[in-house]
Amino acid sequence: MVQRRPTLTTRGVIALCAIPVSAAAGALLGAEEFVLVSFALVVLLASGMVQSASRAGRARGNWRIEVGVATSDAEVGSELDVTVTLAAAGQGGATPVWLEDPEHCWERVHRGARAPEPRRRRTPNPSTVLRIAHLESGATMEVRFSAPTERRGVFTLRGMQLWCFDTFGLVARPVAVGPSATITVHPVPLVVELGEELLRGERDTEDGRPVTPLTHPRRDSFGDFSGIRAYVPGDRLRLLYWPALARSGELMVRDFEDSGPHRVHVVADVRALIGEAGSESVLATVAAVGLQVLAQGSVVELSTTAGERVAIGPGPLGAIALLRAIASLEIPQAQVLPRWRGRRPATAMPPKREAELPPTAGTPLVVTTAEGMRALPGAYGFAHVVVAP
Repeated sequence: MVQRRPTLTTRGVIALCAIPVSAAAGALLGAEEFVLVSFALVVLLASGMVQSASRAGRARGNWRIEVGVATSDAEVGSELDVTVTLAAAGQGGATPVWLEDPEHCWERVHRGARAPEPRRRRTPNPSTVLRIAHLESGATMEVRFSAPTERRGVFTLRGMQLWCFDTFGLVARPVAVGPSATITVHPVPLVVELGEELLRGERDTEDGRPVTPLTHPRRDSFGDFSGIRAYVPGDRLRLLYWPALARSGELMVRDFEDSGPHRVHVVADVRALIGEAGSESVLATVAAVGLQVLAQGSVVELSTTAGERVAIGPGPLGAIALLRAIASLEIPQAQVLPRWRGRRPATAMPPKREAELPPTAGTPLVVTTAEGMRALPGAYGFAHVVVAP
């Protein structure tokens, strides 16, 4: 719903502040010119209220705003255009209107109790918005803008407005409000070389004992028969293929495809001590690792040192679901302690706790930076560590 109340532009605010200053200067200095200036500003503001109301009355209800985005998912640093389509009806196209700059209409969406970032909406001003040309009834006009892809996150375009101004640009009134649009900006995956067995992970069982996925997994007689392979210490003797032993003298066993689901637990180190740039590098590496895990047909169990956790399975939408989940992750902000002068207060700071390792059915794969690796908590002593570039 469009609000009907008027809004002073930047010029209007300056004119309003100049009225009492000019009147006071004229009274103190005895100069009638300053008093006449203040009176002229009052007349301009009053006429601006009337003129903007008249223009908004003719245009309101005769304009339609549509917002289109080529894709709702983009990588950091990529180019993504937002198309705004304006359509006029009746006499609305003959009324001069201005389109608000969408740069100040984007908001970053946060999860949890974190306070939202303040909107960077400025006071409407004819010199900072786009003038829409005269449109015939039923005609349309397209305007293209760039979406904010400079950093990772989920961004929403809210309340893009169409304005009417008076002749001097002192008073503005809203005419129409466009719909919202949401985009997800995920990091560019930083590929790291990992072994296939590590990426495949462990079979999802209820046994929570840490295992090393670098060794060849012992397979039992379940799943479909896949072929004959060399014997590995730990294989059951009943799986030995005796005809091969008679022909070649080597121990061979029957191999079966593991039909049970596999799971890889990936931990993203986003502690404040590695900084924002380090955390972003970690998340970019996690994206690459997660995509490789999904390509192996395994489930990605992603958790962060900040306590967030999500599990994503393979499938047609697994990759995009993983990237969207990484884009929405929050990075803890470093807390700046106040500098106390003199005696410190009696309340002591609580002791810093180590990052807790969520329970998992396999050995976790921790992604951190070189600085973070030197300060890993003891709970990650048996984890496989991947250092983000």
